[in-house]
Parts: sequence; structure tokens; C-alpha cells
Amino acid sequence: MNTNNKWLKFPPSKIVSYLTVILNSCCIFLGIIYILFPIYSTLWDYFGVILLIALFENIILIFINSIKERNNHFIFPKWNLLSYIYLIFIIIAIVCLMLGNLLISVTYSNRLIDNLGAYMLIYLFYFGTMAFGIFYAIFGIRISEQYNLRLQNQIVQRKYSIKFIKTKYFLKKVLTIISRITFIIGILFGIVCIFGSFEIVSTFIAIISGQFGLFFSLIFFANTILLLKLKHRKWNNKKVYRNITIGIIVSGLLMVPLFLTHNTTITIERNFSNMFESNWKESIPQEVNRHFIETPFSLSNYFLGIPPKDCKIEKNTLFYDDEDIKLYFDAYMPLIKTNDLPGVNSTIIRIHGGGWVSGDKGLMNMMQMNKYFAAQGYNVFDIQYGIDENPLYALDPLTPNYKKGNFNIDDMIRHIGVFTSYITNHTEIYGANLDSVFISGGSAGGHLTCAVALAIASGNYTDIFSTSIKIKGLVPFYPANGQMGFFGVSGSDVFKNPEKLVERDSPPCLIFQGTHDILNYFSISQNIQNTYYAKGNRKCTILWMPLAGHASDFYFNGYYNQIFLYYMERFLFLYH
Repeated sequence: MNTNNKWLKFPPSKIVSYLTVILNSCCIFLGIIYILFPIYSTLWDYFGVILLIALFENIILIFINSIKERNNHFIFPKWNLLSYIYLIFIIIAIVCLMLGNLLISVTYSNRLIDNLGAYMLIYLFYFGTMAFGIFYAIFGIRISEQYNLRLQNQIVQRKYSIKFIKTKYFLKKVLTIISRITFIIGILFGIVCIFGSFEIVSTFIAIISGQFGLFFSLIFFANTILLLKLKHRKWNNKKVYRNITIGIIVSGLLMVPLFLTHNTTITIERNFSNMFESNWKESIPQEVNRHFIETPFSLSNYFLGIPPKDCKIEKNTLFYDDEDIKLYFDAYMPLIKTNDLPGVNSTIIRIHGGGWVSGDKGLMNMMQMNKYFAAQGYNVFDIQYGIDENPLYALDPLTPNYKKGNFNIDDMIRHIGVFTSYITNHTEIYGANLDSVFISGGSAGGHLTCAVALAIASGNYTDIFSTSIKIKGLVPFYPANGQMGFFGVSGSDVFKNPEKLVERDSPPCLIFQGTHDILNYFSISQNIQNTYYAKGNRKCTILWMPLAGHASDFYFNGYYNQIFLYYMERFLFLYH
């Protein structure tokens, strides 16, 4: 019998089609349960794996059908068109899942009506992808069953108008150009994800390629199959195999951060235990532990998100009006304070980043994290400080003009000091316990976190900071250094290099740091830890995130931020 007949009589695509129906149906069912019952269960860990397999398997089914078409020179027009549409839909759906989760994490309100657009992006495209996959698979099964063997090795002829043919030709040309560009970008993303940023142009790619690598892997793999379908008549087998091989390798490279999560967690667990006893988990009461996330990483959270916690928020409270600037803060407070909450009677001051020349509270300072800790009983204050006005950021839409001026690092620290005095005078309004204060921030905010927390703890800067503030710990995220600013921000040496403030009794320090950070920022984190150790203070540890670039906590539901959040919340509790 003809080999093509064997292929058509019992094609692998039919087996994969049935598997697609089963997996996608499971994902629809489990997705509904996940949304209705947002309580952790080991079931969600298995769900995440099934979901990942289902997404890749949907793309593989289209690939198998494409190979079938190529080998048999036979095309069902409707099925072929459906394949194109589904590939494009998958790519759009993955982008919308990312965008929807990001929008939820940077919104003050948790009300459904205020986040309706974001939830629609997540759920419509999630369930749409699974439903589309089922439809596509069933459609393919029916075509295989109804196929007339007499038509094999032929192309189904249809009469189309000249206008239709020209439109089709134009659309394929546009798709091919976009797909080729995406293919090249995907290769660049894969290289940067593994080897880090090699110049300033790739810095942004390094920031997103690690934490969003799983999404990009799916997008790139789908785009590879799309490019194959667009060019399969013009490419010889050698070119097909070369591009498929590249597509698989690059998709695999972008998944490496996910594959490393298990080893990352093991390493971080060991480093974290160095700050405490090996049995530190036993120090956390069960009634407190139930408020924490139960596992360092869950794939289902990565795709469908961690529901934002409810808390009370007071926005834009003025605490400084001088030097032609105005500075405000947002307060995140628990709805109800109970003694079993991890953060009861503790305060967190959050300092945004932005290279000392841009940035702001709120949108640019992990609002979902602020809500998360407020729901755990902490009073969280997301504050502004004056930044150094730079002409390159004159049109920055995310940085308010009212906080820009000719400020150096000392001025910024002085502004934060004004806030400490303000909150000292208004403790009764916010219920903030200033005997247990943690300071946290990222990048330039991580640098200021170290400078402010260590300066307060030293007791040598009472002219700047309120004497009522008692620092229990500091949590800098990928901290910068005043010596490494892009724009040469000035300041006193001790504040530009806050490790010089470290003493034997300095407060505990937990550092979030990616191995692929820009400008050798990872060396700054290492220097802080080394200084702690040199002073005989072992209460400093770095939680290293393999292949993570700068700002790798940007995606709240990402594997990097999930892992760090797991340990950060326990660090805060154990030291408050």
C-alpha cells in the first residue's frame, strides 16, 4: 500500500486530536474550579502541568497537520484556514494572559467592575484557547473520517475571485513579514535569557525574557509553526528541519528559568536557613502559617494569576510641600486586625525605583505586593521622594512633574526622613507600630532602602529621621548603588555606598537578586552581604534567581516573584 495511504488511514494527528480534546476539556473544568475556589490545593500544581502540556500540545497538533499536508500535497481549505486562525489566536491569547495579569497587579481597586477588562483578557482568552483547541481537534477528526480516498494526492479546487486571491496574497505576505520578525526577536530573547544582556539595547529584553520566558516560549513555538505553514511550499526539507530545530531549541531556552525553579527553591531554602535554625518552619504557628502562600511556585498561578488581596487603601496623602515640590504617600491597611495575622503591629515602608531620575509610587511599585502584605496585617506605606530632574525623562508619562527637582541622593534620603517624622506624628490615624518597621524597595529604591534602614538603625542620623522608628529588617530588591547611576546622581559617599553603614548589630537583610542583572548590580548585593559577614553579622542572605534580569519581580505571578514572596513573608514574620 502507498505510504501516503497509511498516513491518511491512521494518521498520528488523529491520536493527538483525541488527546487534545481530553487535555483541553480537563483544563476548562479545572480552570472553572480554580476560579470559583481560589484556595491552594496540590491539585493546582498538577493543573499547572496539565495546562502547560495542553498549550504546547495544541501547537504540536497543528504542526503534525502541517507536516501531513506537506507530505501528501493535500489541503482542506477550511481546515488549513482554521489552522492559521488558531495559531494566531494562541499567540494573541498568550499576550492577553500576560497583559491581563499585569493590569490586575497595578490597579488600586479590587472591585470586579474596575478590573473587568483585565479579567476578560485572562478568562476569555484562556477558555477561548481551550475551546478553540477542542473544536479544531474535533473538526480534524471528522475530516479524517469523511475523507474520500479517491481524492488523495490532489488539491481541492475552488473558484475564487481575483479580489479574493489578491487579498489572500497580501495577508500572507504581511503575516510572513511579521512572523519572520518575531522569529528573529525570539532568537534574540532566547540568547539574552541564557547569556544575559550584552549591551544596553538588550537590557529591556533581559528584564522580561527571564520572568516571562514561559509565555515567550509558547509564542515563539506557535510562531515557528506559523512561519512553517506560510513557507512550506517554498522551503525544501532541509530548510524546514533547520527552522523547526531552531524553533524548538529557542523555545527550550526560554523555558530554562521554569526548569530551574526546583533547584532554585532548594538552593534558596538552604541560604534562607543559614539566617535561622534549620527547623525555622516550626517557629511559625499554624494559625499564622495559613495566611502564607503554601508553595514557592505554582504553574496555575503563573497563567491564571494570584487573586489580589483585599485591604483598605488611602491614596495621595500629602506629607511634604516645599522646595517647589509636593510629595505624597499611599497607605495600605488591613481591613480587620486580628492577632493571628502575620504582620499584626508591624509596618512596611516601600520605596520605588527609577534610577533616581524617574519612577513613582503606585503603578511603578508593585501595588499587588502592597495589598498582599496589608491583608496580612501590615501597615504598608508606599511613598514618594524628590527625584533628580533629567531632560531625557522630561516626557515620562509615569513620573509626576511635581516631584522633580535638582535633588541628589542626600536630598532623597532627607525627603524619606520627613516621611518618618510625619508618620510618627500620625500613628494614631494609621495604627502604625513604629517599634517594628521594615523597609523595602527595588533598584534605586533598593539602594535607598539600604541607606535609610541602615542609617536609622545606626542611630547616628537623628537630625534626618524620627527617633521613634525601630528597624526590624530591610528587603532590598536588586539594589543599585549611588556610584553606578546612569546619570551621575551625586551625594555623600556613605549614602551612595550604604554598605559602609553596616555594623555588627545592623538589622537583618533579605536581598532579591537576579544572576543576569544589568551593570553588574549583582556585585552590589554580594558586596552588601560580604560587608555584613565581615562585621560578624550573619543575618544577611541573598536569594539568587538564576537567569533573572533587573526588575524580575515585575510579574507578580512569575516564578521569580512567587519564590521570593514565599520567603519574604516568612522573613518579615520571623524578625518582627
